[in-house]
Amino acid sequence: MLTTTLLVLALAATGLSQAPEGYRAVYITSAQDTKFVVVPKSRTAGATLVVQSTTSTPEQSWYIKAPNNATSIQLASTTLCMDAGPKSGWKDMANIYLRECVAGSEQQTWNAMADGRIALAASSGTQQCVDLQYLRATQNNPVGLYNCAGLGNTGAADKGINWPLKNATVL
Repeated sequence: MLTTTLLVLALAATGLSQAPEGYRAVYITSAQDTKFVVVPKSRTAGATLVVQSTTSTPEQSWYIKAPNNATSIQLASTTLCMDAGPKSGWKDMANIYLRECVAGSEQQTWNAMADGRIALAASSGTQQCVDLQYLRATQNNPVGLYNCAGLGNTGAADKGINWPLKNATVL
């Protein structure tokens, strides 16, 4: 009985480590300093996103379709996705959270652009992108939302809103 239980748990864990169909595993690196990647403060629903030093471990990887419009960004080996929270909070310096993935949810639908910006797909008016708050690539610095036009309307040249995706291998 114990052997059967362990086998079922091992198979379940293996299934979680596979990227969903059409997605790839990536590290979301900071253009401000590529030694830092986007991660949640903790691997639990409700955690905010921060940057931490790259360790190239599976815990730092995400599943994403990129470059692509209308993609969810799922923390690897979990059922948790990047979430911008309620639409009323979509503004500069707003936090980004980790929440249970909900297919088609507008606060979890992102546009991963070929130029490195990751925009909240449903943001209207001022389009909001994933942002390195205060342009500080330091351990546990918050990641939030900021105008996709960037500082001085420089767009992707603003390193705070530019997130090169690096392929990751999830074991």
